[in-house]
Amino acid sequence: MRSRFAPSPTGLIHVGNARSAVLNWAYVKKNKGKFILRIDDTDILRSKKEFEIKIKENLNWLGIEWDETFNQSSRQKIYQENIKKLKELGRLYPCFETEEELALKKKALLTSGKPPIYDRFSLKLTSEELNKNLEQGKKPHWRFKLEDKIISWVDLIKGEVFFDSKNLSDPVLIREDGSLLYHLPSVIDDITENITDIIRGEDHISNTAYHIQIFKALGSSIPNFAHHPFLTDNKGRGFGKRIGSLSIESLKEEGYENITLLNYLLNIGSSNDVIAEKNIEVLVNNFNLKNISSSSPKFSKEVLKSLNKDILQSYKSNEISFRIVELSNILPQDQLWQFVKNNISFFLDIKNWIDVINSKNNVFEKNINKNFLDIAIETLPNEPFNEETWNTWTNLIKNKTGLKGKDLFMPLRIALTGKDKGPELKYLLPLLNKKMILKKFGKI
Repeated sequence: MRSRFAPSPTGLIHVGNARSAVLNWAYVKKNKGKFILRIDDTDILRSKKEFEIKIKENLNWLGIEWDETFNQSSRQKIYQENIKKLKELGRLYPCFETEEELALKKKALLTSGKPPIYDRFSLKLTSEELNKNLEQGKKPHWRFKLEDKIISWVDLIKGEVFFDSKNLSDPVLIREDGSLLYHLPSVIDDITENITDIIRGEDHISNTAYHIQIFKALGSSIPNFAHHPFLTDNKGRGFGKRIGSLSIESLKEEGYENITLLNYLLNIGSSNDVIAEKNIEVLVNNFNLKNISSSSPKFSKEVLKSLNKDILQSYKSNEISFRIVELSNILPQDQLWQFVKNNISFFLDIKNWIDVINSKNNVFEKNINKNFLDIAIETLPNEPFNEETWNTWTNLIKNKTGLKGKDLFMPLRIALTGKDKGPELKYLLPLLNKKMILKKFGKI
């Protein structure tokens, strides 16, 4: 089994086309196959090396590795050999209509209530007429002649799909300047790279009808096809790299875990529940293309953020200590993680809680009773503090003041953190010493 992902390096990879990459990768990885990364850079004007580099970086960050990679721009010799073959077979034919002439034909057909299908006028040109056009300096574009038959396949997501070629125009495969449109190099690459399974967006369904006939014309077997629906935003709009949609790069910069994105993109729009699974092998083994729905799922930043939080909370301190030490090499990592883990949505949120630990709060601006603070200091247990210190301390204050519940705990929370909500304070005290508490209480 061999599958591929074929991005164009004309922009950043976004969640929509990243999903195609993830589905192809997981599908072949589960079946012990090969995953191919093809860079579709035949559009010389718009393709940029920096986008290609960033696409590869983003895929690697997600956890996706490929077995082989190549650029279409380096394969012109292979394409020209196959173009020659199609011309000899009479399946590629030259056309001389201008864009304006084609637009007028289309308008006339629509006006008369007919489908805007190319009339194959250029096929009727005699040799003399064809040579006359060439002598006049006209450069042809080249169309692929479709066979008059029903084109069908069993889609791995959509089920049975049918197209009647009578309702399709012969597609243009080569422009007047000799540059190739998407169809031809894509099919030739799929043949030469022995691609067995193609999973791509549902916008390619009509392309697949063309491609099946090109595969056959070139004497190739037909790969399996699966067309997944688009991800949409909360307004039902699809994601596209040219309309400022969510890029993998921007989500990475926002602080999402790579495993969160991989997990979400594998399971969104499927019958699998999105749960905080962080083991890649388990995610891949649980993946089944048959579970992908044929209706468009909504991409939700809220769900993604919640999943990110759940995944972070599932880590044990020893699994993440190497990252914690980069934020603080002074505070004990186990105790710091215990303090913060249930109150962060992103890993770097830890920095805010480190600031809270080290902060000196102006308790007098918080309107905390001075007598209460004096009693709190007076009853503070001896160092070192541990997770039992909190209960011991609050019971001593309660016995001295008669306060309980919110009246007891809230002024302590505000004095210690400057906030009226946050992590359990029994996990904060082991990260403090008496001097730090005195500073927070305005005593030194």
